[in-house]
Amino acid sequence: MDGFEHVLVIANPSARSGRNRTLMSELEKAVHTVFPGASFRLTERQGHATKIAAEEGQLADLVIACGGDGTVHEVAKGLVESSCSTPMGVLGMGSGNDFARALQMPTSWKGSLSVLRSGRVVDVDTGRVNWKEGDGAHAGFFINALGIGFDAHSAVIAPRYKGYPFGTGYTLAILQSLRTWVSGGATIREDDRNGRVLFSGRLMFVTVGNAFDSGGGYTVNPGALISDGALDPCIVEHVSTLRSILLLPKIRSGKHIDLDEVIYERVRGLHVDTDRGLPVHADGEILSLQARDLQVSVRPGSLRVVIPANVKDPI
Repeated sequence: MDGFEHVLVIANPSARSGRNRTLMSELEKAVHTVFPGASFRLTERQGHATKIAAEEGQLADLVIACGGDGTVHEVAKGLVESSCSTPMGVLGMGSGNDFARALQMPTSWKGSLSVLRSGRVVDVDTGRVNWKEGDGAHAGFFINALGIGFDAHSAVIAPRYKGYPFGTGYTLAILQSLRTWVSGGATIREDDRNGRVLFSGRLMFVTVGNAFDSGGGYTVNPGALISDGALDPCIVEHVSTLRSILLLPKIRSGKHIDLDEVIYERVRGLHVDTDRGLPVHADGEILSLQARDLQVSVRPGSLRVVIPANVKDPI
């Protein structure tokens, strides 16, 4: 890593509900101590990090994403969808930092900065989803997890609770969402619409994990690895509100996958057919509120990232 000369830093001052704005000067100074020639870009709006990464990533030999999972999602999307082979480093400066944990980066951004200089580059997977909505076809990208159903319903209101301490924001969003959620019918198949049926019935949600954590520290997909060329769908059938509340601690700690209401698989692809349009999120960002006929797939080794030198494969 010491050989990196052209470093592009993409930082989101609006992360952590805007609290990161006061850290930008300190961040820039710290980065220049490690990478003296680094260039800085501050994001100004949603989708801006994707545009910067796509347009300028090829000119760098390291792109550092500074922010929360939304920022990391955007930078990764820009690199992958522009077919850029420049590796991405992550300084977790958000409320959740789920992907930073998947990379086994230090919890502090300053510690992560030191790791980027001495770490190593590995190839990891990303995910893609295609769906129909109205008369149109749509596509999306994810690195942590894709949520369909209640998972995405909660993500719609989660921004209201961003910035709450100790990761409680998403839990509050879940509790609020339980008041209005109505489960619908769904059939979920492995690979595509002709594949093995994994589930058919009233669906609470399916979270398709590329990484093990999502939603700011909920270990929904505890077996997921970001470098195994596979996805881990966690399918939860309809349960009552009371049962949902009782399950929350188990889902947060990853101890839910053996429960009767849960189906946990490892696949290369997934097809979800529903009796009504369902909400969908990718890494916490809402893709649709009325998605149908969803096809989810993995892109093995499509993103290069920097991880600590002492972390053993697979991750």
